[in-house]
Amino acid sequence: MAAKKVKEESMFLKHYRLMVVPLVFILYLFSHFLLNPYDADWVEMDVNEMWESALVLFVYCMAITEVSLWLSRVLNKLLPWDKLPVMRVVVQFFLLILFIFIIYFAINFVYIYISPYNTFDIIDLEDKIDIWQSLIISFNTGIFISAIHTGYFLINNWKKSMVDAADLKLKAEQLERIASQAELESLKMQLDPHFLFNNFSTLSELVVEDQDIAVKFIDHLSIVYRYMLSNVRKNTISLAEELTFVESYFYLIKERMGSKVRLNINVSEEIKRGFYVAPIAIQLLVENAVKHNSASKENPLKIDIYVEGNYVVISNNIQELVVTLPSSKVGLTNIKERYRLLSKHKVVIDKSKDSFTVKLPLLINKNDK
Repeated sequence: MAAKKVKEESMFLKHYRLMVVPLVFILYLFSHFLLNPYDADWVEMDVNEMWESALVLFVYCMAITEVSLWLSRVLNKLLPWDKLPVMRVVVQFFLLILFIFIIYFAINFVYIYISPYNTFDIIDLEDKIDIWQSLIISFNTGIFISAIHTGYFLINNWKKSMVDAADLKLKAEQLERIASQAELESLKMQLDPHFLFNNFSTLSELVVEDQDIAVKFIDHLSIVYRYMLSNVRKNTISLAEELTFVESYFYLIKERMGSKVRLNINVSEEIKRGFYVAPIAIQLLVENAVKHNSASKENPLKIDIYVEGNYVVISNNIQELVVTLPSSKVGLTNIKERYRLLSKHKVVIDKSKDSFTVKLPLLINKNDK
């Protein structure tokens, strides 16, 4: 983005000289004629004087152009357009007028000093009129050049707004598509025969063995389904809500598998309340860990959730299954795609011989569209 901005700036400066110098030249002559079309100079000057005046005027226009460019570069650093645009317009205008007057008097002084057609005689009424006309034209020239710079800023700002709006619309559409995909995967999991069978089998056993635990199991099961139905289409959700959901989801697994699986969540309450994540992302990673690893009382599956820098980390030990289950990796791909649109930081995946770790960027602002 920065390189593109520099390129656009250099293109503007390149065309600025080609455009402004002749325009100021024509504007000056045209304004001078309109202010005093009966000036004797229009008919009394010979060819040499005309060429000499034209050359001086061209130098004047070049000097104004270069000074305006220099002033623009200086103010871009000291008073950028995007910080205080109104102040920038006012400051640039008055400084430009000041420099134009200085250039005007400097060039005229040199011209009078070296030209054989001018002397240091007493200034008469006609000369005073000519000076006032030139000052008025110089003032108008300052307005004209300031208008060019202001117009360039407004056009660039409009273009940037259009690009940003298009980019936001595209991201919203992509998020909608990915959210739909996540919703579909969530519904598939809810209707997964194994998921339903395992939970209802566990529930039927608990009803016979311990009705209090069975009621608790039903509560957690309802939390899991309610969370999925309510939040799957959201772009982000608080880390606190996601971890509460993960604890309820893991409770179902724990009741079924017992001490074969362990979940350790080490996240402070302050971080839970202050950051956001993509909904169901952590749960999908916990589900994958349980699904693709073996677990026993002697060698339990250990899942750790903690914060490291600007990431929430989900890590588990690797214990290969005897019969490897096929994996479409749709869940992990969906998480990566969602975070690509939600954050400038990427999802980090690290697989070693003994562990599988996924780092999800913590989101600061809620982005629920």
